[in-house]
Amino acid sequence: MLAFCTMKHGWLICGVLAACGQPEARTVTSVAAPAESPRVVVPPAKSIILITIDTLRADVLGYAGGAAVTPVLDDLARRGWAFDRCYANSMLTNPSHASLMTSVYPRDHGVYDNESGIADGVRTLAASMQRQGRRTTAIVNFPHLNPEVANLGQGFERVIPAARIERRADDTVKLALSAIDEFDPGEEFFVWLHFSDPHAPYDPTAEHAPRPVTLAHPTPMATAAQHAPSFQKKNVWFKEVFKTVKTAEELQARYVAEVEGVDAALARLLAGLNQRQRAERTTLVVTSDHGENFGEHQLYFNHGGLYQTAVHVPLIVAVPGATPMRIAGQVEQVDVTPTLLELVGAPRWEPMRGHSLVGLVAGREPPREFVFSEHMLGQLVAVRGHGGTLILHRKTSAQFPSYRFVAGRREVYDTSSDPDELHDVGPEGPLYDTLQAALNTYLEAGLNLVARPSLLSDRESLKHLGYVE
Repeated sequence: MLAFCTMKHGWLICGVLAACGQPEARTVTSVAAPAESPRVVVPPAKSIILITIDTLRADVLGYAGGAAVTPVLDDLARRGWAFDRCYANSMLTNPSHASLMTSVYPRDHGVYDNESGIADGVRTLAASMQRQGRRTTAIVNFPHLNPEVANLGQGFERVIPAARIERRADDTVKLALSAIDEFDPGEEFFVWLHFSDPHAPYDPTAEHAPRPVTLAHPTPMATAAQHAPSFQKKNVWFKEVFKTVKTAEELQARYVAEVEGVDAALARLLAGLNQRQRAERTTLVVTSDHGENFGEHQLYFNHGGLYQTAVHVPLIVAVPGATPMRIAGQVEQVDVTPTLLELVGAPRWEPMRGHSLVGLVAGREPPREFVFSEHMLGQLVAVRGHGGTLILHRKTSAQFPSYRFVAGRREVYDTSSDPDELHDVGPEGPLYDTLQAALNTYLEAGLNLVARPSLLSDRESLKHLGYVE
């Protein structure tokens, strides 16, 4: 093994380079749908565990070339379907999870903050799994994801709610295995596990301490504090770290350590499934609700904006016995529900914005031409196509001092030459015309459902997480 620390696309890479090769999996890269290959095996799914790791950037994981040492997730990516360009439909927890579970966009379900939830009666993945005869359990770790707020408990026979004190990944796994033990050996299940560890406050355990930062020119923490939005400046934890932590990279290293802690907990989950002789019948799906900014566009330790750093998330679907696959084409969160429905033989419903990814994996269908993301409070909306990104400012806001939203502004990035979305090329030319046309269609097609106001919103929890002042 070789220790290293460097910079790549603005990301601090401090980790251990393992002596292993790239995943031996087929790769789907074509925009056009190739002929289906009989060598691609797609067996039906039995039991399913959906894992959402809050605030997990796609590019931090080991298999993606990132800073974190994540052997469990790397192995799942090697033996499952790893989607390299999956995009969250929001940069915020409740709206993002709502799209994941319902396969409709924020424009449809109407959830734009962490204090409201989907309407009663909206169709959900859990409800469909329950109708298929599966036992259903959810374990969530933020109070604003509890059923009385997010209303995502529809279809779960049991929800283990978040406590006021953050539940660590190991404790979440213990609860998950205990819940599975309550199912009869022959019963199939659908379990949703929400891990909150990587979200600020970044507070890794001693078992997964952050590695030292050895950059020659690190970023002074004063720079991050200078660009902090008011909700960070008034937050107790942020005020403390802005004073006591010397560099932004040191705080980022804590985040990486928390990601590694979740990976280690997943090892215990897999061991527990093996001990219960359930591993070979359990499909694991791993994704996130959004990413995190670490200085890109002068945004530090938050997920504001709709740049890659905030909405590019991992997606791994590991079906036992399936042909491993590395998929380079674009997909989005709303595709997860129809994919799982197809894998268990359940019917899809309408309206549904997502497409099953089974066709993409099997070579019958192309990846998405466009993917969409929306900002909290409807402030921004973004479309990503082949080679370009358009971000439309829909409202004016000074929430982020270094990135002011101005209603009507259009940011355009040629990602074929500027993958980090750093150089705005302006709203003109064929790239802009194509993206704007796609965005117009998206904005015109919303279902405009009314989100349900929270019945018992925990504002103290939101203050602790830095969402509200």
